[in-house]
Amino acid sequence: MNRRRQNCRTLTGSRIYIRRGKYSYFSPEPIINKKTGKAVQWHVLCPVEDGELKARQVLAELLKTVDVKGPGDFCIWFNKWRTNIMLKRTQETPKDPARAAIWEKGSKGLLSVLGVIEHSFSDFNLVQITPADVAEFVDQWEGKRSAQSYKGHLSKFFSWCCRRRLMNTNPANDVTVEAPKKRETYMTDEQYSAIQKALLVGNDGKPTRAGPMVQVYMDLLYLLYQRGTDVRLLKWDQVADTGILFRPTKTEKSSGARVLVPIGEDTRKVLERAKSLRRMASVYVIHTERGQPYTAHGIGSIFERACERAGVEGVTLKDIRAKAATDAKKAGYEERQLQTALAHTDPGTTRVYLRSREIPVSEVVLRLPQSKK
Repeated sequence: MNRRRQNCRTLTGSRIYIRRGKYSYFSPEPIINKKTGKAVQWHVLCPVEDGELKARQVLAELLKTVDVKGPGDFCIWFNKWRTNIMLKRTQETPKDPARAAIWEKGSKGLLSVLGVIEHSFSDFNLVQITPADVAEFVDQWEGKRSAQSYKGHLSKFFSWCCRRRLMNTNPANDVTVEAPKKRETYMTDEQYSAIQKALLVGNDGKPTRAGPMVQVYMDLLYLLYQRGTDVRLLKWDQVADTGILFRPTKTEKSSGARVLVPIGEDTRKVLERAKSLRRMASVYVIHTERGQPYTAHGIGSIFERACERAGVEGVTLKDIRAKAATDAKKAGYEERQLQTALAHTDPGTTRVYLRSREIPVSEVVLRLPQSKK
């Protein structure tokens, strides 16, 4: 193990470092040294034996005499934290090429989100940030999932800072974010059938090339009740006589939940249909004519165009999984069984997932009041 450096330690919540037995301040931008007349960033404050308080007092006097402009120390520490986060993501990249491509896209999206945070707080020093500052930032996306995402990343970063004694409290902990409205759309059987038919014929009245395979995708989304990514990347080696083994991509790095889905008669017929559509050998059950899995955007676009032709509005591919779970509940399956099937680690998630699409049916029937006379 390398020996820890002792000659360049920093005081908590400042740009004051110990260098060569003295406290020195490193300014964000060069400041004119009155003794030498040169613009420098390192400024000697006092000997270490004079104490930390003296160093801070000298710094306060220095900053009174100059107009210090430039970013605070937020970016310095945020960059270090971001580097660690992205390095860990790189190390956890899936080996499967298709999953690796999705992972890389997620990394780019994360970098974009973190870039917005860095830009917004670039003028702050860590010790200056208050819950009000965090609230003002996330309120730009009030009622949207983005607000939860931004607050989550900030909370993780501030926790990292607290563990390193850069901050005493996490300002994001005292900020509440309004949860986005739960989706309540339920795809009816009629809508499902209409979209299936529209997949086969294009706007020009001619048969579509991708329609039959996307029909298979829709059917497997329903019959296997798994997330779209996991069905889209389903491989034939996951299919066995005992069932289809899924390792959900959403939870493989957290709970690691797995689920074995039984193969019913309808599922078996759909899988046979998928085999009959193959124009070339592919390891994927759902694939393009080149044998590669569809991208979420690609297969989503095909579905959306079919919806337009069918005259169906307000539904998405994700609604098929919700339809499957809701229909299973109506068929008599218990929430415990559905939690296992959906690979939810929290039963509350399953409960909310179902209730948002179920319409309670009242059993109360009243009659108009009648006079006794």
